[in-house]
Amino acid sequence: MDFELSPELKQLQAKAKRFVDEMIIPHERHVDETEELPDGVHEKIKERSIADGLWPMNVPKKLGGLGSSVLAQVIAQEQAGRATNHLWGYIGGPYNVLLRCNEEQRKKYLEPALRGKWTTAYAITEPEAGSDTTNLKTTAVKKGDRWVINGEKWFVTGGESGLAVIVHALSGRGEETLFLVDHGNPGMRIKRIPRFMNRSTDKHPEIVFENCEVPESQMLGERGEANALTKAWFREERLHIGARCLGGAQRLIEEAKVWCEERESFGKKLYEHQAIGFMLADCATELFAARMMTYKTAWEEDAGRTDLKVLHAKASMVKLYASEMVNRVADKVVQMFGGRGYCCDYAAERLFRDVRVDRIWEGTSEIMRAIILNGIMKRDLGQLLS
Repeated sequence: MDFELSPELKQLQAKAKRFVDEMIIPHERHVDETEELPDGVHEKIKERSIADGLWPMNVPKKLGGLGSSVLAQVIAQEQAGRATNHLWGYIGGPYNVLLRCNEEQRKKYLEPALRGKWTTAYAITEPEAGSDTTNLKTTAVKKGDRWVINGEKWFVTGGESGLAVIVHALSGRGEETLFLVDHGNPGMRIKRIPRFMNRSTDKHPEIVFENCEVPESQMLGERGEANALTKAWFREERLHIGARCLGGAQRLIEEAKVWCEERESFGKKLYEHQAIGFMLADCATELFAARMMTYKTAWEEDAGRTDLKVLHAKASMVKLYASEMVNRVADKVVQMFGGRGYCCDYAAERLFRDVRVDRIWEGTSEIMRAIILNGIMKRDLGQLLS
């Protein structure tokens, strides 16, 4: 394995960094204060993202996407993670489950998404089931040529807007199926939109389905395919979360380096005090380790590894280590900044709030450990740990 990035990947890395620095970072403070972008800015950012080849990276060329390698996606996601207030969503692509759209669905949901439109939100989590999808209670019962959906979904990111919600439901004994439920469909309603720790343009509504009928044509993929499709999305997103954690840690360390070079205490630069300097050294070391793990896992998928269970376990390792790493880095950097680290004017404070959820969503750290343990006990350790 050649650990040196190719010239093309280095160019992508620089382009993605420039995009974040020029198009996103200048608006962080505004979003932190208002939870929205200034008028017209969203459209300009999305146009630039598409023009720069940063969207849609995860969609094959034959479907109208860029067909980017997994490593290319990781490198771009890493730069996206440098942005605070969860403004990284302008780099990447739509939910990969939309690749299972039939021809009619593709025109309505996928093709607009390729042009940067927000079309669908993914509804998985429920009041009594989050990372553990085996405990889902939402049902879809077949009645004639229609399906009747009943249940409640929580934390549906972006579920208050767009065209539809992708609902993961039980469609029979031991069977799970995905359905596209359009906004305005009778029987679907937003129960409430709770507030969360971070401040971003995204909302995370709770959505209730009460005898919500959808036609057979709104099934996404095949009947009983939901578990496999959702796992594929988890695997991709967990790797992307890990990559964004790298970017968040990188920015935190950059901010801390400047601060420690400029700030003096008791006649010394901050970094000259071992208590501070060694924290900075630990942060850099942890980031380096997480980056190698993340890049290697992406490279393996590009190299054609076909054992999805091994890839799933490795993506879980990436998410576990990278998300916990960036939280340790954020905590140390806030401490280095002292009172300013607790002030919203500084990226350190905003990232401290932002990265906490990375240990929770798309599978908690505890669920990641359970997946990894299962891999250790059931798979070949040479494959899992090489």
